Amino acid sequence: MTNHLIGFALPPRRSARWVGVAMAALMLVAGTPLASILNTQGEPQGAVPVGAAVPAAALGGQAPTTSGTGLVSPDERVAFWAPRVAADPRDYLSALHLADAYLDRARATADLADLQRAQAALTRAAAAAPDPLAVVARQAQVAFALHEFGRAASLADEVLADAPGDLTALAVAGDARLETGDLAGARQRYLRLATLAPSAPVWSRLARLAFVEGDLPGALALVRRAIDDADASGFGDEGAFYRYQLGELHRLAGDLPAAAAAYEAALGAVPGYPAASIGLAMTLEGEGRRPEAIALLEAVTTRLPTPEAVAALGDLYLLAGDGAAAEREYALVERIGQVARATGGVYDRQLVLFAADHDRAVADAIVIAEAEILLRPDIYGFDALAWALYRGGRLEEAAAAAARATALGTPDPRLAYHAGMIAAAQGRDDIARELLSDALAGSACLPPLQVSVAERALAALKGVGE
Repeated sequence: MTNHLIGFALPPRRSARWVGVAMAALMLVAGTPLASILNTQGEPQGAVPVGAAVPAAALGGQAPTTSGTGLVSPDERVAFWAPRVAADPRDYLSALHLADAYLDRARATADLADLQRAQAALTRAAAAAPDPLAVVARQAQVAFALHEFGRAASLADEVLADAPGDLTALAVAGDARLETGDLAGARQRYLRLATLAPSAPVWSRLARLAFVEGDLPGALALVRRAIDDADASGFGDEGAFYRYQLGELHRLAGDLPAAAAAYEAALGAVPGYPAASIGLAMTLEGEGRRPEAIALLEAVTTRLPTPEAVAALGDLYLLAGDGAAAEREYALVERIGQVARATGGVYDRQLVLFAADHDRAVADAIVIAEAEILLRPDIYGFDALAWALYRGGRLEEAAAAAARATALGTPDPRLAYHAGMIAAAQGRDDIARELLSDALAGSACLPPLQVSVAERALAALKGVGE
């Protein structure tokens, strides 16, 4: 939940999920769309800020609008700017606007092809090069979306060396550092953003940082502030992400009615929003409404078959007594992973956790997790590594990784579950009881099959302790 969505409309998706298997490997994780705080420096006076949500009037009334705010959707912006870029290779601003339209569409659809198109437009812009820093800032956004966090930070820092107040570069530089576990570096850049551009995107980022550092009340307050700011600005689509973020925090805290209300509000602003749909499905499962959860996951995975969502659907099928359907979903996860590994590591963590949760190719999962932690040593990287090592029977190493994952006191039931199971396996019963109790307080955040595993483990520990 590091980043946010701005003003997008979800286009129609394919109707057959099987058709989407290869495409799924060319997508970004649905829950991590990047939308930067926008850089308006270096543009002619009176120009539409590059990267901003574009009013129809700025296009001379030639592009139709799709919401009451008068904003133009990414699809319409692509249709408007693409012919201008094709007609005039020297049209630098049109190339930048086209790149931003593709980036916005990728945030909404998680489609890697749009990131490639954005990169092509940036190449056109770089050839004209009146403002190379604007191109580099957008290249940093593309790198971040591809989970190339080191490259994203490097590109953003390159911009900041010449333009210390560049908002886009500051946002990407902070986000990349948060994703790689450099919390001090992220905080420094986010506070700089808060000074330069106090706004909803900044409060959202600071909320994510507060949560990771263990301050759930502070995170909730910051997200509510982001929602209020977005609503005051009149950008309902932008507010959809903040409401999704609020839903995630409530689900993590075990407040399922509040989580459901937030997800439904997000879906009211952006119907079919995949991340909010997945969050709502898990909330429904937590409330004992399994048929509704299955129906919602079936719909969202038809449009966006990410490993995490497909695995969750498989778990629900299995819990509902349909083992054959569950196995089809699990096999689909593995096929997505096979293709994804050829295109990058966007899904690595989802695939590691899937393998560990279901005892499938655990040795391979350990190799992936060990490689990723060298590039991205954040708490969730150590958590995935710990869980894979535990499933592989390497308890001492698993415990060491779990200690790193839980060191900040991040109130995430998934971290508590993994650390609790590892502690139980080592005979650290008191610690295991505490951790597993915390995990089950937020059981709607656990993979569906793992809830009963945690319950049985905690019951056994209470039997021992009584």
